[in-house]
Amino acid sequence: MNILVIDAGTSSMRGVLFTREGKELVQRQQLYRVSYMENGWAEQDPSDWKAALYGIVKEISAEAGQKGWTVDAVAVTSQRSSVIPMDRAMCPLGHAVMWQDKRTNELCRQMKAQNDRVFDLCGSRINPVFSATKMTWIRENRPELYEKTCKFMVLPDYLIYLMTGEVCTDYTYGSRSLLMNIRTCEWDPELLELFHVEKEKLCSLVEPGCICGGVTEKFAEDTGCPAGIPVITAGGDQQCGAIGQGVVKQGILSVTAGTGGFLITAAEQVPDDLGQDVICNCSSIRGQYILESSVLTCCSAYDWFRKEFCRGESYEELNRAVAQTPVGSNGCICLPYFQGRSTPDWNNAAKGIFAGVTLGTTRNDMLRSLLEGICCEIGNGIDSMRSYVDISEIYVNGGLTKSVPFNEIQCSVYGCRIVHREVADATALGAFMVAAASLGIFDSVQEAYGAVGEQCGAQVYLPREEEVQKYREYRARMNRLYQVIRDSDASWAEESGTETR
Repeated sequence: MNILVIDAGTSSMRGVLFTREGKELVQRQQLYRVSYMENGWAEQDPSDWKAALYGIVKEISAEAGQKGWTVDAVAVTSQRSSVIPMDRAMCPLGHAVMWQDKRTNELCRQMKAQNDRVFDLCGSRINPVFSATKMTWIRENRPELYEKTCKFMVLPDYLIYLMTGEVCTDYTYGSRSLLMNIRTCEWDPELLELFHVEKEKLCSLVEPGCICGGVTEKFAEDTGCPAGIPVITAGGDQQCGAIGQGVVKQGILSVTAGTGGFLITAAEQVPDDLGQDVICNCSSIRGQYILESSVLTCCSAYDWFRKEFCRGESYEELNRAVAQTPVGSNGCICLPYFQGRSTPDWNNAAKGIFAGVTLGTTRNDMLRSLLEGICCEIGNGIDSMRSYVDISEIYVNGGLTKSVPFNEIQCSVYGCRIVHREVADATALGAFMVAAASLGIFDSVQEAYGAVGEQCGAQVYLPREEEVQKYREYRARMNRLYQVIRDSDASWAEESGTETR
C-alpha cells in the first residue's frame, strides 16, 4: 500500500508518494504566491491551490503508472487558518483571507476584554491569525459576501472537497478557529455568538486521521488518480511536522528554529491549570493535545543581520565568529522582538532592541547576542510548557540548527540534553504516519514513528554546566529589561492617551 501525501504550505504545495514502510518513491512541488498588500492584507486566489493539487496528483499518478507503482490512499496536511468563503455549489466566492493577514488587528483590539473567556473555552487568545476573526470581519465589512457564503473553509477542507465532494474539517483546524470548544471538540454556541458566526456556515468536525471520503470519478478522470481510494485528513502542518520530529507522546518537545520559532509538546489532556502563556490545540494523534509557543523571528532576524552587517561573509565564517565570542556577548543583550512578541503576552508593539552596547562592543558581540536572545526567548516558552507537562527530551530542527554554535547555545540555555535530527520532510512524514496508523499499517502513530522516524540520524548536544548558570542569569536580565521597557511604554501611553497593544 502506497500513500500519497499532499502537503499544502504557504508558498508551495508538495506531493510525496510513500511506500508502506515510509520510503519516498517520488515527490513533486508547485510554487504559488500570496498577494501581500500595503495595508497588511494578505490574500490568495484559491485557483492557485486547485491547479497545484490537480497538477501534482496528475504528475505523480502518471509516473506511478509508468513505474508500476500503485497509489492506494491520499493524506492531506496543510497550513491552518486561511479562510475561503464558498457558495452553495462549493465554489470560492473570492480570494482567501490568508493566515498572516492583519486586517483584523483593530477588531481583535476591540474584543480584548473577551480574551479570558475565549481562552477558557478554546485554548487560545483572540488574535488576527485564527480564522474566526476573519469571518467576523467579512460579516461586518462585506455583508453581501457573508450572506452569499454557504460554508467557510480553510485550505485543507477545500482540497478534500475537490477530491471527494465531502464537506468537513478536522479538530486540528477547528482548534485554530477560536470557535471550537477545546474539551468537547464541538463548535461552541457561546463562541459562535461572540464572533457572530452561524454554525451552519461551518464545516462538520471530524477526528484527525479519519477517512473523509473516496476519490470521485471526476477527480480520477481529471488526474489519473484511482477512483474510490480513501482520502485521509492528517491534520495541520505544524501538528504533522511535530510528529515527524518525534512528538508522539507526552514528555517530548520539538523546537523548530526556521523563519520563526515554533515549540510544540504533547499533552494527554487539556491541563487543568492552563494559562494564557501557551496555546492549546488538538493534536493529529486522536485524543491527544499539543501545547504551542512561538518566537516570531529566528532565521528572518539572523538573515536580516547578515544582510545588513555581514555582507560577503559565509555562514561558516559567521559560525566561527560566534564560537569565538564569549558566553554573554561581552554584556550585549538582544531582545529579538523584530516583529513583535507572541506567547506569552502577545505584544504586537514590541520591537527588537540591542542593549548594553558600549564603544567596545563589536559586531560579533551583537551577532552572538542575537542568537542568545532567540534561544532565551525559546527558553521562556519551554519554561511555560514545563509548568504543564514534564519534558524529558527536546528535539531541535530548522534552518538555524544547522549552526553548531547555535545548538551549543540552545543546549546551555535550556539546561538539558537536546537532539538535532534534521528530517527534510518532517511534515509530509508525519502526515504519512497518521495515515498509515489510520489504515492499519501500524497499530498507532507511535508505532509508525518507531518504525520510520527513528531511522533518521541524530546529533546529541549536552549542556556545559559552567554555561548553564551564566545563561540563567543572562535570561533573567533580558526578561527584566523587556518588562521595564513594556511597563514604560504602557505608562507613557496612559499619560498621553495613546492606545498600546
